[in-house]
Amino acid sequence: MRLPPAILLTTVGSVIHRTLPPHSSLSGGTLEAITEALPFLADADLLAEGAAYNGMGVSFAGRDEMSETASLWRESLPRRLQSFECTDKVVLPPDQRGKISCRYRISFDATVPPAVLPGQRRRLDAAKLEYTPDGKTRVTAIVAGSIQLDKDQKRIIRVSEVLVADPFAVTSSIAHFELLNARAVALATTPSIVREPLAYWSALRSMMRIELEESVRRSRTDELAVLDGAEDGVSDEEFEAKFRVYIARIFALGFLPPAAAFALAKVLRGFIDQIDKVT
Repeated sequence: MRLPPAILLTTVGSVIHRTLPPHSSLSGGTLEAITEALPFLADADLLAEGAAYNGMGVSFAGRDEMSETASLWRESLPRRLQSFECTDKVVLPPDQRGKISCRYRISFDATVPPAVLPGQRRRLDAAKLEYTPDGKTRVTAIVAGSIQLDKDQKRIIRVSEVLVADPFAVTSSIAHFELLNARAVALATTPSIVREPLAYWSALRSMMRIELEESVRRSRTDELAVLDGAEDGVSDEEFEAKFRVYIARIFALGFLPPAAAFALAKVLRGFIDQIDKVT
């Protein structure tokens, strides 16, 4: 068997770079620019005219919209998420299909929502969270991405991102919800009195979908996945049906899953804060 040549790895700070393989037509400067821009691909020069984004409950298309949205996130998220930082970037060179795989961490200090139910208090106690002097805890979201280049490997035509940390872990639940909520708030165009509650609801739906998809993945054996011919996750129709049943059940039983427990507390608090500002 003929083994492929080794790929040289170099580390600069918290970023891992790899030399371009012989088949790649992407310039080193372009790959460097993409690496430097992550997690916000806002530079329009890096984007093709019909560039599209799909990830973490948000989808949009068009170079201008993609650039403007990434610019909003780049401005808003570090301001909203305390001590925001992006580290441990790993960006692989494009394969023969022009696809770049990447991964990075987003860390910030987050407020721990109040635990009302005994089950919530037990989960927080078991997590043994470490708190900052101002009562917050450091949380991290891990994002895995796929960046598809055009046929000339000059510009980005498609970006897909997913959260990959365990959604049922306490710190991951907090990190995922706060990140999704901050992204939703930045894009909201509704009046300020309802902006925060609607953004919380959007983040709750996204978190619930992540948890449902993870539950499906864990319950499906490798053999069953092959027989079903299905990929991990649920369809939009399945999610909507399960979401309605899930919400009805948890309120009927007085039980909140990880995402809803954190989200509901923030929905109520956000709505009250907005009412207080008006009055």
